[in-house]
Amino acid sequence: MSATRAAPLVAIHNNNVKTKEGSGIVSETRSALEQKKAEEEKLTMEIDYDAPIESDKNSVGIGTKTNDQPIVAEKRLSEEEKQYLETKLRQYQETMSLSPDDLSALEGAAVTSAELGDYSQASSLLEKLTKERPKDSDAFRLLGEVKYELNDYEGSVAAYKNSLPASESLNFEVLRGFTNALLAARRPDEAVQVLLSSREHLRTGNVNVPGEVMGESSNSNKEVEKIDPIQVDLLLGKAYSDWGHISDAVSVYDQLISTYPNDFRGYLAKGIILKENGNVGDAERMFIQYKLVPLAEAVFGLWRELERLFHDML
Repeated sequence: MSATRAAPLVAIHNNNVKTKEGSGIVSETRSALEQKKAEEEKLTMEIDYDAPIESDKNSVGIGTKTNDQPIVAEKRLSEEEKQYLETKLRQYQETMSLSPDDLSALEGAAVTSAELGDYSQASSLLEKLTKERPKDSDAFRLLGEVKYELNDYEGSVAAYKNSLPASESLNFEVLRGFTNALLAARRPDEAVQVLLSSREHLRTGNVNVPGEVMGESSNSNKEVEKIDPIQVDLLLGKAYSDWGHISDAVSVYDQLISTYPNDFRGYLAKGIILKENGNVGDAERMFIQYKLVPLAEAVFGLWRELERLFHDML
């Protein structure tokens, strides 16, 4: 496929520091790569709507060109995993042939097809499932992701429009997917509107997404999951950039830097957009800041730990 994924922001994992009297500081961490490998080795018989997704929930891409960014990642399966999923799919299909109205089997077949990368079949099954379960937000979310991978961006937008109202709370993965679908469908103005509304109402603890964008059924207050406001602002800056409103995108990043001076993401986002628009000098200064922030945080964290340790020894 011609689609390319946006480069995700690098997640910074704090070290778990353990101390023993007289033995100094022993730092024990597991790398992100090891964690990912361990997660991929786990196979479960349960239906998992998140299985096809490889995006980091604590990060968000900040590239300014988003029309070709898929939401469902092409998952590399081992031969063992592939055989397992194919066997599971056949079991679901056999159940469906005996009991055509078995929605659990239909759901399992749809999700497993998506895990195997058969997005056409997954789309067909999910469309049937959502007709039977019009309030199943997870099914609509996965349908939106699958439609996106099939380059059916309007279909993806429609699925996300049904997913958000059906959800009991605002989910960042749905918000990000919906934003990317709108941008890919060349509707950046709507993406900006949704993100501005979401950002505003995140501050109050309730979200009331505009009815003209999400459908009239969305005009009800929702609980808000714990969402990093920086992620929402990064999405907003990306949407402005895709719309061609570069100055508005830079303004969003400037506000991020002002509000969260110790978070590297604002510097990195601003550096990227400045460089892509020919302002190389200012971009390099942002990249320098981007590199210094986590270093300063790490040094400060180590200093606090040493201070605490020596205090305990006195």
